[in-house]
Amino acid sequence: MRAHPCHSLLIRLTAALSFVAALLISGSAFAEGTLRTVLVIDASSSMLSTDPKELRKVAAELFVDLARYGDEIAVTGFDGGPRESTGGFIAIKSPEDRQKLKAAIRAVGKNGAWTDFTAGLGEAARLLSGAKKEAGDQSFVVFLTDGRCDPDPKGALGEAARAAKTGSEALCKQRVLESSIPALKDSRVYAVGLSRSAPKEFLEEAARLSGGVGIATEKAEELPRIFAEVYARLLGSTLVEGPSSELVSIAVDEGALSLDVVVVGPPTLRAQLIRPDGREVSTANAKPELEYYSDTPQYRFYKVAMPPVGNFQLKLSGGAKAGRYAALQNLDLRLSLHEMPDVLEIGSKVTFKARLATPGGRVPAPAFLDRHVVAFAAAFKERCSDPWLQRATRGVPRGADNMWGFTITMQKATRLCILAEMAPGPGGVLSRKTAMMEARLIPPIHLKSTPLNFGKVKQDAKAKASLDMSASEVGTDLTLSAALVGRSDLTLKPDTVKLEQKGERVFEFSIHVDRNATPGPATLTVTLKPTEPTGFENRAIDVDLTVDVVPLTFWERYGFWIKVGVGIFLFFFILIGIAGPARFRRNMMLHYEDRRDPDLPREATYPLGVKATPGFYRGAKLFVAATGPVKKGGVVELTPAPGGGVFARILGSQKALELPRPDAMGMAGEPRDVPIVKGRFRMSAGTRYEVAGSGLVMRVELKKK
Repeated sequence: MRAHPCHSLLIRLTAALSFVAALLISGSAFAEGTLRTVLVIDASSSMLSTDPKELRKVAAELFVDLARYGDEIAVTGFDGGPRESTGGFIAIKSPEDRQKLKAAIRAVGKNGAWTDFTAGLGEAARLLSGAKKEAGDQSFVVFLTDGRCDPDPKGALGEAARAAKTGSEALCKQRVLESSIPALKDSRVYAVGLSRSAPKEFLEEAARLSGGVGIATEKAEELPRIFAEVYARLLGSTLVEGPSSELVSIAVDEGALSLDVVVVGPPTLRAQLIRPDGREVSTANAKPELEYYSDTPQYRFYKVAMPPVGNFQLKLSGGAKAGRYAALQNLDLRLSLHEMPDVLEIGSKVTFKARLATPGGRVPAPAFLDRHVVAFAAAFKERCSDPWLQRATRGVPRGADNMWGFTITMQKATRLCILAEMAPGPGGVLSRKTAMMEARLIPPIHLKSTPLNFGKVKQDAKAKASLDMSASEVGTDLTLSAALVGRSDLTLKPDTVKLEQKGERVFEFSIHVDRNATPGPATLTVTLKPTEPTGFENRAIDVDLTVDVVPLTFWERYGFWIKVGVGIFLFFFILIGIAGPARFRRNMMLHYEDRRDPDLPREATYPLGVKATPGFYRGAKLFVAATGPVKKGGVVELTPAPGGGVFARILGSQKALELPRPDAMGMAGEPRDVPIVKGRFRMSAGTRYEVAGSGLVMRVELKKK
């Protein structure tokens, strides 16, 4: 078959995709069992006009591609009788199995002279009756016709109509409703009419009797759109479609069990499906149960089992804009008992709830949930085991929280055994059974406790007190949380205690009073609430706690910081006293001459920066006489100047003279008076100064390091 226009191909795609999505949900979407489907395709010659492009066959082939791994499909055509039947079901376990089914679909003819509904449905019943059915299996019949029931006049149905003097169409309809549909037993029929002459009301009634859906349309192009609406609703999953482009992003949500992606377009269109981690989905079919790919002239198809959450990228080339795409996510839905307790009290009335959701908690739409029936089985036994269970048949109501509730009163000290089951109702597709859940039954719990009295406790201090729960009645060990109510400036420890059925029941608590806690006596409340096992939170009790908060004295509150402050002050006082006084530079040298005897002048040096050291809070200073440094007296006092210089203060009434340096000929100019400011002058390094009348000549120099 050659490629058809993109719009028609998209319709084919959407119909088959949605149709199979409803019937062939991937593996673990069912608790157990196989989906077994018979494709019953009208092979009469009228199909040449109602379906000239053979859209039904392309959709049926896509149906096969969408089928989950391990399910079974059979194909049969019909006109005046059954024809081109596979003779049995083919289990889909490899790409070759899918090819066998596609070949059977293509082999269905279109040249039959008559249209006998009972023939097609009879062959479906024969195929289904020959299949070995296991627990949890479900069966379906997809019945496709383009007109009214028109059996062969020479056949058994035609002869019966003449004998009964009634119309053959009327008798055919009667036989379908009274014999053909009941012969299918619990198989649901999805009956589709493809033309204006198709008996819409009859197809709807026949499908309704089996729990399926019947529908008719005048145009074959409209059929897939209708299928999409019906079966996407049945599945409760996510279906997206649209025009293709060079890059299409497909978001996969939590709980997706499988992802099916179909691209329709010309044979030149090429596709790549990229996982969220950047890896390309394989097209080699090495592990078809995990990654399956099909390439036909009409479409390219991918199936990915357990797709990771994230964005898949569909890359297209070779005419990307001429195609269409559709993607379906099947959900991994599981039935579970919600918050099943481990221990229950005798005499209590408990409501158990079952929830259908993905492992991450996504719940299908309420309309989907309402197409299924949930029932509970319960028994009081010493030990829970399967033999006592019988299939639950009584449905329970679904609440506003989208969970099904079941209430039971606990009867005796033994075990409660619970099982929840889900079965498909009208239009439903899911079967579920939870694992066995059980709870131990105990006598009612009564908690009692003495008050907690901590007496007088100073701010920023701790105290201890005992709590006695010996009067409590418990049939199991309990973990209790202890929470102090109403005061954030008091902390109670421990925050949990273990109350044993046979063991310690007196507990020691401590209370820590915050430094800024409100002083004075207080009566507070401690709430003791059971946390383990769950289900006994309503047995919480309130215990009185008394404490008298004593305020700190001034010295208790501030004494430490006073000591710290004094210590810091003394530290800096000493540090500044030692490091703060001015001192001479370490490499500063003092040169001095004694010229009282002009004929025998004496001179020497003194390491000013080393020997003239400062004291505690006293800057360095040096007294210098004509003979050199002295401890006291002298004619000049030297002290450090800012920037590493030296101040000289002339003692007594002398004055200082600046001696000029000799020139190249050894000649020197006249001495100059040194200006005195506030009794001192700043000595320039290398310049000689004379204290007039004392015989002292001096200069300071910086020794090279």
